[in-house]
Formats: sequence, structure tokens, C-alpha cells
Amino acid sequence: MIPPPKEVRGLLLLIAGPTGTGKTTLCQRLVAAHPEVERLVTCTTRAPRENERPGVDYYFLSNAEFDEALAGDEFLEWAQVHTSRYGTKKSAVFNKLARDVDLVVNVDVQGARAYRQAFEGHSTMRGRLVSVFIMPPDMETIYDRLLTRGQDSKEQIERRMKTALYEVEQWTQQDYCIVTGSKDDDFARLESIWRAEKCRVARLRQAVATADSRLPFKR
Repeated sequence: MIPPPKEVRGLLLLIAGPTGTGKTTLCQRLVAAHPEVERLVTCTTRAPRENERPGVDYYFLSNAEFDEALAGDEFLEWAQVHTSRYGTKKSAVFNKLARDVDLVVNVDVQGARAYRQAFEGHSTMRGRLVSVFIMPPDMETIYDRLLTRGQDSKEQIERRMKTALYEVEQWTQQDYCIVTGSKDDDFARLESIWRAEKCRVARLRQAVATADSRLPFKR
């Protein structure tokens, strides 16, 4: 009999979807409830919002620093979003997963596509990305949430709504879809997806194969 591994390979849980669907809150709750899961900290050129901390919420880079990282091929993915740039450094992802740490990150659908391409092209990381789309029940819900949080001007809200209309059409490109309800229901569904993926037999087989390859003898 082949026993299951004691430790399962780390995975990246990618939370995608339009703005105002609670992606950031879901990531924060998962990390708070499970110390073994870490939030992937990405980079941005936008200014910090109130109560945001460098190195915790984002790595806040100047445009010159972002350009330097681009020139050095340091980004796994990056994108221009509205008037700012966002990006994820390869080292922040692959080094953690190589140590079997679970990561969670929230991105837009453009970022999700870039992540999938990067993981498919990386032989040791293939199969370690799980994407979840957070779907609003209707577009009015997004508009109301953007108004309520009070972080955007009227013009910014209009831009975000146009982007959201495009993004909701991309839900079929992800592994899972959660239609938002209450915050507790959304979190329970996300937590269930994470737990199920950690028990997926294909992932467990990979962990066993990796462990066996490090042994000087056969079981």
C-alpha cells in the first residue's frame, strides 16, 4: 500500500473577479483562519490608501522601480489597471511554493490569465494553481459596493463598472465560480474549495512521487 504523504505540495489559490465582489476580504479571512496559508503580496505603482501598509498590503513601487524590475525580468505577470501598474514577482510565488507553503492572491481576470500561462510554462509548478471566480449576483451590487466603500471618484466608478462588464464574461475560464451571497457563505465556499484541493488525489500522487525521488531506496 502507498501511504499518503504527511505534507501536501503547496498551491496558489487565485481569487479572480470584478471589483467590489469582496475578493480582498475573502483572502484576508482565509489567512486569518488558517496560519498555514499566506497572502501573496504583489507590487503596485499606485499610492497607498488609508491604513495600507508597505510589504503587507502591497509593495508600493515608484514608476522607476517598476521599470527596473521589468527590465530585470522579475515579474511573473504585470498589467496596467486604470492609471496604475500592478505586478507579481516570480520570487514571491515560486520560492514559497517550492517550500510547500500555500498562497492566496486576488487579481482581475487579466492577471488570472497571465498566472495560468506562467504556471503552464513552469514544469515544476504545473498543476499547483487553483482559480476561483467571484461572481456578483448582478451589476447593481457592484455599483452599490463601490459607492459604499467611498474610495473612488464618480469617474473611477464609471471606469470600474465598464471593466466589470467585461470581466463577468470571463468566469468560464476559471476552475470554480462562487456567486456572492453573504460574506459568511462566500467564505465557507472558498474554504471548502481550498480543503478539497488539498485532498485531490492527483496532487497527493505528485507529493508521493516527489518524496520517493528523494529517497536513496525504493519502498
